[in-house]
Amino acid sequence: MNNNLVGNIFRLVGLFIVASIAISMVLSVVGTLLWFAVKIAIPLAIAVWLVHLIASPQKKCRRYY
Repeated sequence: MNNNLVGNIFRLVGLFIVASIAISMVLSVVGTLLWFAVKIAIPLAIAVWLVHLIASPQKKCRRYY
């Protein structure tokens, strides 16, 4: 077993580089998916609300005193 200090440092630095690349890729994919979800979900929610507002019968608020 060759456990020298320089080899361990190089392995640790390599692990950090690979981990940072992987985290960067995952976060960019998640960010893109969230951006598309917000970009699609907000207009869709407004459209559904407008259709519901237009299509639902108007309820009259009757107050009995």
